[in-house]
Formats: sequence, structure tokens, C-alpha cells
Amino acid sequence: MKSYRLGIFVSIVIGLICGHSGWSSNTDTLCLDKKRNDSNYFVVVPVTFYGEETNWGGGLSGGYFFGCKDNKVSSIQGTAVYTLKNQASLWISPRIYTTDREHYYSGHIKANHFPNKFWGVGRNTPETIEEKYVSDDFSVLIQQQRILFGVIMVGIQGQINYYKTGEYPSDGLLATGIAGVNEKLTTGLGVLLTWENRENLYYPSFGEFYKASLMVYSKVFGSELNFTKLTIDLRNYYNIYNDHVFALQFLADMAWGKVPFQLIPMIGGADVMRGYYQARYRDNAMACLQGEYRFPIYKWLKGTLFGGMGDVAPYFDKLDISKSKLAYGAGIRIRVNPIKVNLRFDAAYSDRKEMVYYFTVTEAF
Repeated sequence: MKSYRLGIFVSIVIGLICGHSGWSSNTDTLCLDKKRNDSNYFVVVPVTFYGEETNWGGGLSGGYFFGCKDNKVSSIQGTAVYTLKNQASLWISPRIYTTDREHYYSGHIKANHFPNKFWGVGRNTPETIEEKYVSDDFSVLIQQQRILFGVIMVGIQGQINYYKTGEYPSDGLLATGIAGVNEKLTTGLGVLLTWENRENLYYPSFGEFYKASLMVYSKVFGSELNFTKLTIDLRNYYNIYNDHVFALQFLADMAWGKVPFQLIPMIGGADVMRGYYQARYRDNAMACLQGEYRFPIYKWLKGTLFGGMGDVAPYFDKLDISKSKLAYGAGIRIRVNPIKVNLRFDAAYSDRKEMVYYFTVTEAF
């Protein structure tokens, strides 16, 4: 109980700092208070979170924010965290607009030490074949997009991934030659297309977010494996009345070729099919439909009811709605600053027949 109270306290402090420092962050843009948009900012704050995959974790998050135009600002952000399951992660993400607001550069540098679990590939993998392993990985992603008509971005991307998989059973699934265990390097090039029309990027009341990303990993680019990944993320937000909002997401992830198991499409975790362990089910094709009803309770306090259904299969045409996994649950949201950043506490249930809890910041989608 002490850890839970501490987590709420630390995250509320983060929200209050962000809410009163004149800046805020999200996955695509940063906004400054218009009255202070001629200033640059450097901020470092503590973070804390909880999930089934990580237990309690904490660390530091910070960023440098600069170059405002049209209420947008460029940034270089970073986070370093450690969890009670001896997982460590370092993440740096630049998100930079050119001064004419015609181009947008983004990406990440990530390094992780992550003890994890693997159940094989397929929709029917049993719990009894669970095996533990440790992944040490490093990733660099560079994206460049052209901004068109204010809401459309189109561009190119390149990525380098390095994996080292260890401490797995010598007689388990990972020891049978699964791609990604022995092959350590994948490099790829691709394209992406984004439509962004949400009125708020943290807790939208209406609008749309659509994104398609295609990456081709090839030995021509220096990759040890040849494969292709296509991800489609479609989100719609509907203001039913007052502060009652219905959010809907369709997520599809497909891969072809010899795909490393670390990048095989998957369901589970705090954002996709809450109630399942992250990557509990994975295969070369995944589709998931999630809905969430968000409603006010009292001023800064809101509630949510959510549900999702998803499936994995070797090919997209083998996905079967009748065999979909189901997950559902409820949660509360505590608003911590004026730009609608929320603390998120969710309780989710699935066919695992046990409640799973998540404590973090911002919405699942």
C-alpha cells in the first residue's frame, strides 16, 4: 500500500510540475503556453509506474523544449527507469519541427535490459510452455515527414535493431532456432503516413488519428534477416454529450518473411488488450478492436469502461473473429494538469480468469 500511495504522489507531482511549467509532452507534439512561447525549457522530473510485466518501476524523465511556432515546440526528451523485476531502460526521443513548419523529424534511441516471458507463436499456445529469458536490445529509429495541409504528414523512416537473447532454457522453445535468438542485427527502411486531427492529444473528446507504417528489413541494408512489417493504427473519438466520450481503435500489425520473435505482432500489455500479459499471444498477423467509454465523475476525477477483442494468426486472412481473445475492465482517471494529462488506474479481466492491474500516465489510445 505504501508503494501505491508513493506512486500516486510522485505522479501527481509530475503532473503539477508539467501543468505549471508552461509545457507538456506527448508522442507527436509539444505545446507551450502562448504567453511564454519565446522561452526554452529544460526539465527533469521523477516517474513511477506499475504493470504486470514490470511490477513497480521508477526513474527520471526529462527534456529540452525549444523553437515554438504556431503553438508547437520541438523537443529532445529522455527517460531512464528501473523496475523491481530488474528491468532497466534508457530512451531518448527527438521530435523536431523545421522553422517553416513544413518538415517534422522524429525517432528514438532505446537501450533495454529486460527479463521477460515467451509462450511460443500462435493463438493456442498453452500456459504450461511458458519460459523465461533475458533480452538486451538497442534500437535507433529515424523518421522524416513532410507536413501537408496542417493535418497530414508523409515521410520516410529507417531503423537499426540489435538484440541479445540469453538465460533461456536449453531444452525450451527459444533453443529450437527461432528467428531473433541467434540473429542479432536487423536494419530496415520504410515509409509512413499520418493523419492527426484530435483536439487534444492526451484525452481527446473528438477527432481522428490514423497512421500507417511500412518497414522493409533486408540484407541489402545490412540486416541479418529479410522481413517486412506493416502497422495500421486507426483511432476515432466521439463526444456523445458533455464530457461523455466514446473512443474506438482498430490496430492491425502484419509481418512477412523471417521475422525475429521480438518483432512478431502481438497482443497484451497496458495499451493493447489490457488483461493479457504483454506478448502473451503473437504471430505474423494481429488485429485488435478496442473501445472505451469515458465519463465524468467529479471535476478532476473520471471513470472508464473498456473492452477489446483481438486475434493472431500466421496470415491476415486466417484471422478468425470467432476465435478472438476477449478482455474488458474498468478504471479511473485523475487529471493532474489543465492540458488533460491523467493518472491511469485500470483493472482488467480476460480468459486468464484473474484480475490484472495497471497504474501509469496517459490513455491506452
